[in-house]
Amino acid sequence: MDSVTSFIYGMSMMFFSMMAFLFWRKGKEMLFRMIMWLMIVVDLQLVKDMVFFQFYGFDNEHVWYLTSSLDMMIIPFYSFVLMELVKPGWFGWLKALMLELPFLLFPVFYIFTHNIIWFYVLSVWGAIYGCSTFILLIFLIRRYHRQLKERFSYQENINLNWLLAILNTFFLILFLWTLSCFVINVDYDNIYMVSSLMLWMLIDYFVYRHESVIEELSDIEIVPLEQNEVDVSGMAAEVQRLFEEDKIYLNPKLKLSDVALAVGTNRTYLSRYFNRQNGQTFYDYVNTYRIQYAENLLKSTNFPLPEIAIKSGFNSISTFRRVDTFCLFETYFCCFETMVFDFFPIFAS
Repeated sequence: MDSVTSFIYGMSMMFFSMMAFLFWRKGKEMLFRMIMWLMIVVDLQLVKDMVFFQFYGFDNEHVWYLTSSLDMMIIPFYSFVLMELVKPGWFGWLKALMLELPFLLFPVFYIFTHNIIWFYVLSVWGAIYGCSTFILLIFLIRRYHRQLKERFSYQENINLNWLLAILNTFFLILFLWTLSCFVINVDYDNIYMVSSLMLWMLIDYFVYRHESVIEELSDIEIVPLEQNEVDVSGMAAEVQRLFEEDKIYLNPKLKLSDVALAVGTNRTYLSRYFNRQNGQTFYDYVNTYRIQYAENLLKSTNFPLPEIAIKSGFNSISTFRRVDTFCLFETYFCCFETMVFDFFPIFAS
């Protein structure tokens, strides 16, 4: 093993060991524990590669395919972490075992038969699994963001826009990984190691900042009520009082469950009330009040814009600008739509 490869492996092992320790310190939630164990498994794989290549070198074809086969066992681990991110509470041991099983059996078949066909079957299955997970994640991230808008009044450290950006590099990493598996060349392996290490640096950074939303997105309700027991008019009056008199929207971390607890109902009925009665998500409803409050402060005070944003319930000035721009765009669009329907009544029918 040359000095460059040894350096890359050493840096990678140090990074993954450090990440395992940090996520162990982060908390006992399933997502953080999963990443901790994933980092440990990656570390063990690097140790395995170093031992094999130290004794057998990079030119031994059987050892190369053997180590690559064993490396593919970790592919489902990556998907488990990503799925737990976009669908909190998704992970289950039986489900994980069923998904991991092919990645355990095919390497065993290759070890005992030395038939290269099992390596090719495993590689194709890994590529299919990876692409399928990628497509599924795109849809689940969109669904996750819709759920956030129904349950939270803020998006900081809980949205997964960063994951969408990282997933765009997925096919590049997949190509490099496939190339490093099939082409016995240490340079390709080094390129893959460095690129995947950089990608994991970004993922670990964002996941470490990520707030857990599993309790808020779960189906367990605060106050179980039958649908016919819900007084819609009473709920509307209480919600209006909370927002106009108590100014509950000034809480920058306001969640749907907070309002539901104050009203005396559950999240499902309250979310339905915002969507059906007001035609808005909880996120849009709360931030409409915040923008109105900020506009009043702009007219009546000399506070700087960052201070106005914080006083209005926004987490930062960037959040205020983003929400304000979106609402302004939505207003202009509605006005434009009305003008079109006025001039061309046929489109309104």
